[in-house]
Amino acid sequence: MTAGEVDIYLSNFLSYEVITEKEAKLLKVATSDNVLSVPPEIRDSLRANIFKNMLLNLVD
Repeated sequence: MTAGEVDIYLSNFLSYEVITEKEAKLLKVATSDNVLSVPPEIRDSLRANIFKNMLLNLVD
């Protein structure tokens, strides 16, 4: 999952009021390239795992 794809998901979640603005900001920061200082070949996979796990924790 790329940073652009995260933005699309967040935009949709906000439109459907699935998450709040604050939650969207936290998800965006946690999955940004600035935070994920790992080799590019694993960055998208790591981003997807972080994004998925954060979302799962929001619905608990």
